[in-house]
Amino acid sequence: MPRHSKNNTASSVFTYHESHTLEYGTKRQRLGRDSYRNYNACYLCLQTARNPVCCGEGHLACQECMYESILQQKQAIKQEQRAIEQKNQELNNQKQLGELEAQRVILDSFDKTQNSMLGDRQKVILKDDVPNSKKRKLEEEEGEEEEAKVETRSINEKAIEEKASELKREKEEAAKPKIGSFWVPSVTPAADASVLKPVKTQVLCHASDKAHSLSIKSLINVKFQTEDSKKESNVCPACLKTLTNASKLSLLRNCGHVICNGCVDKFVSKSKKCFVCESKVKSKDIIDMSPEGTGFASASKKAVAEKFNLCFQ
Repeated sequence: MPRHSKNNTASSVFTYHESHTLEYGTKRQRLGRDSYRNYNACYLCLQTARNPVCCGEGHLACQECMYESILQQKQAIKQEQRAIEQKNQELNNQKQLGELEAQRVILDSFDKTQNSMLGDRQKVILKDDVPNSKKRKLEEEEGEEEEAKVETRSINEKAIEEKASELKREKEEAAKPKIGSFWVPSVTPAADASVLKPVKTQVLCHASDKAHSLSIKSLINVKFQTEDSKKESNVCPACLKTLTNASKLSLLRNCGHVICNGCVDKFVSKSKKCFVCESKVKSKDIIDMSPEGTGFASASKKAVAEKFNLCFQ
């Protein structure tokens, strides 16, 4: 009986059809032209950029989309900060309640053990009725008593903290379920509420794998030069070649003109001036904004995409 790849169920290894049908494992697929964004497309809405702006790393976007993204991130940061402040207040309230409970427990235990013991009453002596030598002794004794009070106060604070931590441990032990099965939902450990994750306070650009900081002041207005016959197609202002996804492009930070890398090496890098407006250009002001690619390995930043899924999920 001939072996059929789609009907074979007795083999210990997966066939080509079975491995591609399953939902887990590493999936690899070569990226084609449809998987790449155009050189003049916004990385947020994936449409041709309207009033294009660019960040300091060369990521192109619509001005409206970029402002909306920055505004949403700022609102999310404020919400996270409010949530953390509320959490800190709750933790402080819980700590104060624990200290009050520990203090009450310490006082109750003291009353139980020392309820029948009474202190000796001392006679009140006025300082005006005492000679100078005895006044000095009384002042020294008062100073020693104050130091002793400060020491007892610090000792009492330590005792309260130790008692509060002890009561907290007892409550945690009492709250633990008695079932020994780790897969039961009631036994699963809870997250530690006292550990707070740090909150991001900076707006980020997520156009690349490694996010970087972003601000409205750092945005650059991008200026493409269009062809006379076709308004939709753009050209390099120096060599007048039509820009495509195969072109290697550079953006000048000061003026915002887009020039191909070949013309940048020939004209801009040597003269230290923009080819279009002749504004001064330094080497750090030249930003690479080359597109993602065309689908060919030689003209693409990433030719193969991988996706990994866990088993039994």
